[in-house]
Amino acid sequence: MNRNFQFIGKNYFLFLIFFSSTLLNYSCSKKEEIVLPPIQVNAVKAIQTEVPIYEEFVAQVYGESDVDIRSRVEGWITSLNFREGSFVKKGTLLYVIDDIQYQTNVDREQSQLASAKTEMVRAQNELARVRPLAEMNALSKQDLDNAEASYKASVARVEAAEASLSNTKIELGYTRVYAPFDGVIGISNFRVGDYVTRAGTSSVLATISSIGAVRVRFQISEREYLRLTRFTQEELERTRKNVKIILADSTLYEETGEINLADREIDPKTGTLTVEARFPNPKGILRPGLFVKARILITTLPNAILVPQRAVIQQQHLSQVYLINESGEIKATPVETGPRTDDAWVILSGVKQGDMVAILGTTGLTPETKIEVIEQTWPEKSQNP
Repeated sequence: MNRNFQFIGKNYFLFLIFFSSTLLNYSCSKKEEIVLPPIQVNAVKAIQTEVPIYEEFVAQVYGESDVDIRSRVEGWITSLNFREGSFVKKGTLLYVIDDIQYQTNVDREQSQLASAKTEMVRAQNELARVRPLAEMNALSKQDLDNAEASYKASVARVEAAEASLSNTKIELGYTRVYAPFDGVIGISNFRVGDYVTRAGTSSVLATISSIGAVRVRFQISEREYLRLTRFTQEELERTRKNVKIILADSTLYEETGEINLADREIDPKTGTLTVEARFPNPKGILRPGLFVKARILITTLPNAILVPQRAVIQQQHLSQVYLINESGEIKATPVETGPRTDDAWVILSGVKQGDMVAILGTTGLTPETKIEVIEQTWPEKSQNP
């Protein structure tokens, strides 16, 4: 019994070994038969074109005129006659300040002027009476001199009263505050019932800005300034008249600006020079205080080689692209990059016009990798406007 059991066990063990070996051989033969499909790789052709090179600077928008409207008299605000944030025309009545005391001053000065004029008429009549008598020696020369002095003094008092009356009328006029020019008025710092003074920050009622055109200010570094000084007159004029701005939503403002001034000095605290450009603003899109990017045309590269930025792989100081030859083989190639323009790199060396450059999906690829090239359309839009 034991002998039979041992025989069966031995045969069963041999069967397991044979079965396992058969499965292993079958599995290996299956693996040898598996052929992986080629990896799809998107690619574009490097292009050669004229490329304008721009520099971008953080900038801020100012109105063509930004004026603080200040109170020139003291008193209580009795009327607010505009809608905050709206467009107002030159001469529009904006504020009315309580004018009772100023009207009282005018009335008092008018009374004093009338009194002075009356005194002047009396002195004039007295002089007219004394002069012929003095000529006949009926009155002394002293009497004539006194009469003439009295008349001249009365004339001076009239002139002083007139000046004082004019001043009080001017102050009365200051109780009505008008828009100095066409523009957009901001939020009022005072409401009806508030007391305003003529001095300090409390005298600023509101600010009005003229925005038919705007000023855009930005700072350039000393290095950039020195580079501009080496431009020819033609290059400077082209740069001066080709200023663009990029808005906060990354869109390009449709109007082109022109540099109209640069500060007289380099700021010693920041090492920068303030530059100002003027932009038309016919639709009123640009408002004072808006932060934008100023884009200035620096130079133009006549025959630049371009590839998409996403095709360039950068690792520390090394830049490379994956080139695909006519046989469909892919190879990592070091390149020297120049400036960026829109969604492209300018390639100074390593790529020539028409070379097929792989984009995306290049991780882990080797020259032995089977690939299927899917050529993409690029560029989708023209380079810098």
